[in-house]
Formats: sequence, C-alpha cells, structure tokens
Amino acid sequence: MISGSSCRNLALLAAVLMLLPLPMMQYVGEEGLMAIKSYEMFVRNDWLHPSIFGGVWPHSPLWHWPVMSISMLIGWEHVDIAIRLVSVFATWLSAAMAAWFAVWLYRDRPGIGWLAALVYLSMGEVAFWYGWLGYVDALFGCFIFSSIVLLWRAMAEEHAGWLLLSLVAISLAFMTKNITAYALYGIAGLVLMWRLQRWRLLKRPLFVLPALLALAVPVLWQAWIVPAGENTATTTVRDALRNFAGFSLLDYLWHWLSYPLVFVFRALPVSLLLLWWWLQRKQRFALTEDGQTLAWIVLACLLPFWLSAGATPRYLVPLYGLMALLLSGLLLQVDATRLRQALMVIALVVLIKIPYSVGILPYIKDWRPERDVKAVAEEIMHMTDNAPLRTQNDVATGLAIAAYIDVWRQDREPIWWYRGREKGVYILAEAPTPGLGQLLKSWRLRGDHVYLYWRGNE
Repeated sequence: MISGSSCRNLALLAAVLMLLPLPMMQYVGEEGLMAIKSYEMFVRNDWLHPSIFGGVWPHSPLWHWPVMSISMLIGWEHVDIAIRLVSVFATWLSAAMAAWFAVWLYRDRPGIGWLAALVYLSMGEVAFWYGWLGYVDALFGCFIFSSIVLLWRAMAEEHAGWLLLSLVAISLAFMTKNITAYALYGIAGLVLMWRLQRWRLLKRPLFVLPALLALAVPVLWQAWIVPAGENTATTTVRDALRNFAGFSLLDYLWHWLSYPLVFVFRALPVSLLLLWWWLQRKQRFALTEDGQTLAWIVLACLLPFWLSAGATPRYLVPLYGLMALLLSGLLLQVDATRLRQALMVIALVVLIKIPYSVGILPYIKDWRPERDVKAVAEEIMHMTDNAPLRTQNDVATGLAIAAYIDVWRQDREPIWWYRGREKGVYILAEAPTPGLGQLLKSWRLRGDHVYLYWRGNE
C-alpha cells in the first residue's frame, strides 16, 4: 500500500526545493545566451524573432515569452531568475502530468499519482540540473511528454478530444525549440499504434485531419514568420547530422555502451535502487502490458540518440516523464518494507538538494575568484563607462558578461556584435585580436580568456 500522505509531502518538498538554486547561481553555460535573446526581443518589441547581439536567429520564440513576462514583473535585472523560473514551472507541470496519467494508467492504486510525481521530481537529471536550469529543455520536454501521454489516452479511448490536446502540446513543443519534437511524437505514435492495435484510426477523418493540420504548423511558421533566407528545418537537420560526423569507431562503441547507462543513472535514485534489488536477486519484476508499452516508447525514442556518437544526455530530457511512469509501475510490485526503503532513499536525495544548491554547486561554479563572472562584468562596465560596448565573444563566459551588463544599464542599448566598422567603442573578444585596437585588460575566467579592447576614433 502506497502511503499517500508521505508521497504527497515529499513531492511537495521536492517541488519547493526546485527553487533553491535560482538566486544562488551565476549564469551557467548557455543561460547567458537565453537571457540575451529574451532581453533583445523585449528591447526590440519583437515577440516572434529571437536575436543575439543584434542578429536575428531563426529559432522558435515561445520559451522567451514567459521569460519576458516574468522579467517585466520582477525587473529585468533579475532575468537570471526568470529564465530558471520558466524551467521550474515546466518541471512542476511535467510532474503534474505524470501524476495525472499515472492515476489513469494504474487504476485503483491509491496514492499512485503522488508517487509518480515524486519519482519524477526526485530524478537526478531533473532535481539537480535540467529541472531548474535556464535552458529550453525543461519546457520542451514538458510539452513532448504531455503530447505523448495525451496521444496514448486518445488512442486507448479513441477520443478525438484528447488527440486535439495532444496536437496542441506537440505544436507548443515545436514553438519552444525545433522540429525534433515531431520526430519523437511520431515514433511514440507508431509504437502506440502497434501496441494498442489502433491502425483503424488512420481511416477516421476526426483523427487524420487534425493531425495533418498540426503538421502544417512548422510549414506555416517557416512561410510567415521565419526571416527570408533562413530555414529552421535545415538548421535542425544540420545540427542532427553533426552528431554522426567526425567520430571514430571507438567513439561510437563507447557511446553505444555508455549512453543507455547514463540515461538510467541520471534517473536515480529509483532506477538504481530497483536495479540493485534485481541484481541482488531480492526482487523480480514483471512488465505489465502498459509497462511494456512504456518501455518500448522509451527505447524507440532513445534509439536515434543512441545510434549517433555525438548526442548528449540533455536530448533525453523529454523521456524522463515516461521513465517516471515506468519506474512508478515497477515500485508497485515491491512489498511494503521495500517501498518504505525506496521512500527513505528518495527523501535523502531530496534533502541533499539543500546543501547541493546553497553550497556545493555555487562553490564549484561561482565562488572561486577565477569563476566570478559578475565581478568581471562589473569591472568592465566601470571601465567602459558611457562609451558604446561591442563584442566578438560568443562563448559562454562572454555571453554571461554581456547578459549582466545589458540588464544593469537598461538606459543604454544592448551590446551588439562588432562588425569592424565603428570607432570610439570598447570591444570584448574571446581571443587575442590586435586588429581590434588597444588591449586594456584580459581576464582568465572559467577556463576561457576575455579581452577588452578600445577602438579609438583615429
């Protein structure tokens, strides 16, 4: 018997603790890029075309809309918190979807909804990284996961209403990132057609016509919104092909061996606990029909990333909701003693989030002097005073510096890319570039170098 109150309390605690790293951390990785794109959209009053250093990117804009809305409420100087809040809200919604679908999938099992939400919120990849990090992945994954479970219910009940909601969710996923959403959706749909034997739905206009209309969304977006000469599909395909090219046979072999293990490991603690019980022959598990369907969907969606040598674990964020449902179903098969043990382990992982968020992660990322981006950004801002500031630095540290300076001096124009014509400007560079002018100072920051040049009027 699942303890509904214990699962509920732990799930709510895990949800609240998702907020802990938000004010603690300086920009991590691509977060500076995401903040800049959102701020420039706001400055240009253009909610459809993200830009970076003044250059429009053919990327989907939906993720930036809640960032802009939140930033207008709390102040753009807190955009670093806004980008992370969007991820946290998406994580909470994913947990709610896992709970909702678990109640439908595992009928007549009291407390299963809270258990599924708890399993999802306690997953290492979600709790400690992508669940709060200011990237698009949490929201992208939320929409893909939601679209798949809604499609499952639509097919199982042969209900067109659930299908429409599913198509809305996958369209929002495309609007959040790119067309790879449709690939995962299509793979999951084929698995569901096969497992549920719903091929006859392909003959029903109420199912076929809405699906065709949804597939028209990227075509219409390309035709009406994307700037002339740009193509979102081409960009995505080119990025995908890079995951296959330039790797040795050893790279492929290592990736094939390690990638599924990394996925299972990052679904800890429940995944590793169940695996430990199984290896120790203390527990045997049997996959139900629905459990097998979940496993097939996860495996099929994992396969394209598994085959390539360059796919990173972040590509798998949309699959953790499905994994939470699968792990929750397996937990239903253990006895009361082992279930209590599982909840104790989950509680320990949830509580570890506190020292991790307020101490360990900030020390690793920020608190050592050579990693203090804010200090360098403040120094550069004081050195440049009221003169125009440009950049030729688009690595993570350069992006973070520009993101801070942009919102610290909102009365000035954002930092634009230096194209070699202006004079009387300061220029940030990522490598020694004497042609930019007089070198004023350089910093070693997070393993990179930052150079500040002055391009005089002569």
